[in-house]
Amino acid sequence: MTEALILGLTVSVGSALAVLGALMIMSGLSRRRTPPVFSPDIEDQDAVFVFRDGSMVDCSDRGRQLLSEIGNASVMVDAGQTDTGVLDALLGYLAPHFPDLRGQLAQLAQNGVLELQAADDSGLRLKAQWRCGLAHLRICDTSAEGGLVAMDRLSYKALHKELHNLRDVTRAAPLLIWQSDEQGQITWANTAYIAALHDSGRTEQHALTWPLPALFSCGDLPCRLALEFDDGPRWYSYTTVPAGQQVLHFATPIDATVQSEFARREMMQMLTRTFATLPIGLALFDADRRLQVFNPALVDLTGLDPFFLAARPDLGQMLHNLRELRMVPEPKDFGTWRDEIIKMEQAAASGSFSEEWHLEAGRIYHVTATPQPDGALAFFIQDITSEAGLMRGYKAEIETAQNILDVLPDGVAAFNLAGQAIFANAGYVALWGNDPCTDMSDAGLEHAITIWAQRCEATDFWVRLAGFVASPDPDAELTGTSTLKSGVPIALRAQRLIGGGVVITFRQLVAQRGVPKAELAQHRDRINRPDSANPRSMWPVQGAAPAARAPGPEPVSMHHDTPVKFRSVKHKGSRIRA
Repeated sequence: MTEALILGLTVSVGSALAVLGALMIMSGLSRRRTPPVFSPDIEDQDAVFVFRDGSMVDCSDRGRQLLSEIGNASVMVDAGQTDTGVLDALLGYLAPHFPDLRGQLAQLAQNGVLELQAADDSGLRLKAQWRCGLAHLRICDTSAEGGLVAMDRLSYKALHKELHNLRDVTRAAPLLIWQSDEQGQITWANTAYIAALHDSGRTEQHALTWPLPALFSCGDLPCRLALEFDDGPRWYSYTTVPAGQQVLHFATPIDATVQSEFARREMMQMLTRTFATLPIGLALFDADRRLQVFNPALVDLTGLDPFFLAARPDLGQMLHNLRELRMVPEPKDFGTWRDEIIKMEQAAASGSFSEEWHLEAGRIYHVTATPQPDGALAFFIQDITSEAGLMRGYKAEIETAQNILDVLPDGVAAFNLAGQAIFANAGYVALWGNDPCTDMSDAGLEHAITIWAQRCEATDFWVRLAGFVASPDPDAELTGTSTLKSGVPIALRAQRLIGGGVVITFRQLVAQRGVPKAELAQHRDRINRPDSANPRSMWPVQGAAPAARAPGPEPVSMHHDTPVKFRSVKHKGSRIRA
């Protein structure tokens, strides 16, 4: 019975297995066939990406590492963004190796499978497949033997650190840096360039597509370009550097430089307009003694050709042309002239050059030179012919007035408000024996009064004269007489001048014909006092009636037939004597 049971179980199990095998065969025959896939031998070093409608849904570890190396894509992945920005960054990285990659991937849904080999010697291979609405991309490096590169850990850490340093530098650099391929398409750009794209309005935030649009286009390099932004134009200095088959582009912001240059041009234009209205000729030479700036007055005064001056001649050439035009004093020989040019430049560099050039036809130029910063030199030429003529006229009038006062028999001395002597004629010098205008030891009016009192007989007139000098009354006048110790009587008169000065006149009294000298003693120490009942002055008062003469001998008169009139010399500045 036991054998029968074992036999029954064996038959039952065999029947079940037969039925199960039949079912499996029927199920396999009825299953739909799937399209063939590319080689399933995926290695660990291959970067695999899965996209749905342009958004990444998954990637391998090597793919995530590749995105971190790309830079901008790693930021999007770390932030959890799976929009088209990751695909654009990835295609931007692959575009230099696979020309027209975008166009071929656009046909992936129709073709189903795509396999590309890199056009350069990078050894990259791209395999793509469309499956169930998903795009699978696999990037492998065929140049790596075994898929691995042998490297010690220290070297790996050094390369990794350098990579991060370079990435930080390009990300924080204030200048715009980007890279383009042989077709001119941008394959890489730093953060500043992408920020400039956003600010310029050419692309919106998180909507970058590769290749990026170009911001700069310049034929001659290096060059300056201005980009229009919402806050105004921004200036850049643009240049390029070849890097293998790629080209590196650099754009440095130079807004501060452009603004300073603009301010400098505005200042130069303002100075130019100012110099153009000056009647003084200006010639500004740089450190190499090349003419940099001149004004129209220089052309008018010297007769130099403006085109010659615009050619920026040096100082020697300009002086030689002035010599040919007879606009400089003519020396005796050329050697002397050449030495004078050298001395002129040396004196001008030290700031000590100032001359008057007496030219033909009586023209006189005053030429000065002053050193400027950085070794520059500024020459100023001024026509002083009229001023020199006026000065000659003034000098002649002053000398004439001096001669007129010198021939007067009276001694005249004038003092300013501070008491310093400003004038003394020959009569004064002869009377007192000194000239206060040339005497360096002269101590002023107070000292002069002391000297006068010491040389005369005792009288209170000098005290009154000191009080008169200190009086602020501009119309005050003081007259009186005194006697020198030599016995010669003198009449004195003090008057105020315009501006507060004082003029004092000394006249020696001489006996008239028929009057004994003994009677002159009556008039010694006589002072014209306003409180006198019957004043008798030795000086006429203008407009006053003549006083009645007392009986007795007629006094000595110092006025002869007519009174002396004091007049000041007036200079007429508009009159020029030949």
